Amino acid sequence: MACVKQLNTKKGIVYKITVSNGYDLHGKKIVKTTTYKPDTTLTPKQQEKALDKFVIEFEDKVKNGESFDGNKMSFELFAEKWLADVKDNLAYSTYEGYETIVNKRIIPYFKGYKVSKIKIPLIEAFYKELAKEYAYASVKKCDIVLGSMFKTAIRWGMIDINPCSNAKLPKMNNTKNELKFFTPEQSLQFLNSLDRTYETTYKGHQRIDDTGIPYLVDDYTESRKVPTQYKVFFNIALFCGLRKGEILALHWEDIDFENNIITVNKSVAKTETGVSYKCPKTYTSIRTVPFPKEIVPLLKQYRKEYNLTKFRLGDYWQGQGNLFIQVDGSLMGRSTPYQYFKRHLKRYNEWVVNSDEAKQNGWSTLPMIPLHGLRHSCATLLNHLKVNIVDISDILGHAQTSTTMNIYAHSFEEQKRIASDKIDEFLRMNA
Repeated sequence: MACVKQLNTKKGIVYKITVSNGYDLHGKKIVKTTTYKPDTTLTPKQQEKALDKFVIEFEDKVKNGESFDGNKMSFELFAEKWLADVKDNLAYSTYEGYETIVNKRIIPYFKGYKVSKIKIPLIEAFYKELAKEYAYASVKKCDIVLGSMFKTAIRWGMIDINPCSNAKLPKMNNTKNELKFFTPEQSLQFLNSLDRTYETTYKGHQRIDDTGIPYLVDDYTESRKVPTQYKVFFNIALFCGLRKGEILALHWEDIDFENNIITVNKSVAKTETGVSYKCPKTYTSIRTVPFPKEIVPLLKQYRKEYNLTKFRLGDYWQGQGNLFIQVDGSLMGRSTPYQYFKRHLKRYNEWVVNSDEAKQNGWSTLPMIPLHGLRHSCATLLNHLKVNIVDISDILGHAQTSTTMNIYAHSFEEQKRIASDKIDEFLRMNA
């Protein structure tokens, strides 16, 4: 017999339905639960009947097992089961992204369809609708998720053919044109920007002292420099091409000052309860990456500041040897580097626009790239310096050089032209 409990939530009344279904091999009771939100447009009597019907259907499903019939199961129910199936096999941040795509983009379009009735024309129409609002990368991501869902439907015996396999994406600007990065010249300009002192002017405002008495503060100006740990973070991102999670996961033991090498063997990932360490993105992401000797003094300066902070905090220190920290030594938040990076670029560009020094030297503003753009900038810089594609791929931790070539095709156009010119020269010399 199902147990029905009424709950009063911020979103109104919902019902929690619990059904017991025997015991498992270890003697533990098998319990299934679900929630039901009544349709407030119905009369109280109609709501009661609808609830009773839902409870009976849910209990029947629990007792008799769910029928994975593509002709009978609705797409939205299938999507719910698919998300539950993949949850344990994905990084939490990846699952969170998939969940958003499924619930906000895919389900609203295919709601009401049975799984087996979704064919290529309907999927292509879905892509065209997406293209009206989203960029190519977003449409492609929906295509990947939807294709994965139907691949699971085949594995579950619900359908025979994946309709996404032959569905065509609409003509749009390719993702390769959407990469945002610094040119080698802009990379140097960015590094120089980290050493500047910036003045911020605050308008007069009212404050309240410790006794509760208000007082007026006049306009004042503060001079600020970029903290050393952010300089270190951005230098590693730009010169070593590490991903954000890989940089945040670094410990002092991963820095080899004698050989100027960083060992990358873990990453920081988002979890349901916060953050945790995990293995890097792929097996090839576990690697050693050299860093320029030029940044050794910066690293040593930061280590000195780090140890001084640790000494001052004493028992309040929460660090575990992690390089990038909050005020108590605990691991820096995942969004903190990006937020600081964004504020720094905005502040620097404002200085460029308003500075006579910048105008006299012909300095221009820097593009507002994402933090991951520093990794793209690293690849672009290495290619500009004629580093071998195999070495670039190893530094970035790509499983195949083709991945590097595909992502950074923009950066290899000059090499293709040089290769063609060399062939022309060879042919002329041997004509």
